[in-house]
Amino acid sequence: MKKLVLIIFLLSLAGSCLIGSTAINPFEMSAVERDIMLSLRLPRVLFSAVIGAMLGLSGSVYQLTLKNPLADSFTTGAASSSALGAVLAIAFGLPLPLVPITALATGLLGLLIVYRLSKTNGVINPVTMILAGVVMNIVASSVISFAKYFFEDSLSSIVFWLMGGFFVIDWGKLMLCTATLLIAYLLFSVRALQLNMLALDEHSAQSLGVNVERLRTIAFIVATTLVAVAVSHTGIIGFVGLIVPHVARSLFGSDMRQNLFFSMLLGALLLIFADAASRSIIPGGAELPVGIITALLGGVFFLYLLKTRRERFWHG
Repeated sequence: MKKLVLIIFLLSLAGSCLIGSTAINPFEMSAVERDIMLSLRLPRVLFSAVIGAMLGLSGSVYQLTLKNPLADSFTTGAASSSALGAVLAIAFGLPLPLVPITALATGLLGLLIVYRLSKTNGVINPVTMILAGVVMNIVASSVISFAKYFFEDSLSSIVFWLMGGFFVIDWGKLMLCTATLLIAYLLFSVRALQLNMLALDEHSAQSLGVNVERLRTIAFIVATTLVAVAVSHTGIIGFVGLIVPHVARSLFGSDMRQNLFFSMLLGALLLIFADAASRSIIPGGAELPVGIITALLGGVFFLYLLKTRRERFWHG
């Protein structure tokens, strides 16, 4: 199964470069088609894979540390609060390098508020956390709506950006996101055994020598950094972090030594497919924002989880 997923991933990377408004035959490429593939499609496909891996990895960590199968960057409010910072940075005309920094700051602040609200007697309540995340989404969305109303000059770019997609890609952005992903993956990998212990109750994990509060704080900060960097470059692409970790656990188990890697791989695979569909589903060369496709998939998957696991949500 592992080799099969890797093969599918590599074939998808190659095949997605050939799909779009203009199909490319790899055996009979003109000079123009070769330029399109190498200069436009290749960096875009690689970028979609990296962003998908970032969101898949962050979702896996959120669900483990919060012990909530509905936790991801969207339901915890991390994506919307990160988007708030990015939207304000765009509206106020801040330099482009400050957009990810602003998104990170508001993302961490939003997640901190959700985390504090969801704790009861030092224990995280899964239902309260989802409700706090919903509230954070509402607050962030209202401020974003105000920014769209007040900053009319930036309205079109803000609205287009909030839909989520891979519209302006360059090798510099790709390298930055790749470096962020690799650093985060290394930080989580060296703590994979400790993260496994978080699946136990907090007292058991502490008795095994795990500093639960410190580990959870590090995990939150690193996972939210992944979300903030991704959101600041692509807009809101929701629910990838919700779907992917469940599929990874179903196929490869809950051991974080494997789950971290395959959550990244499956997240990359999901966004490669979603991006290929967004470039092909509308005839005439128009593109559908990727965020619309992932929101549709995630909404259906969210309803499935509520239907199949609702008793566990309410009764622990």
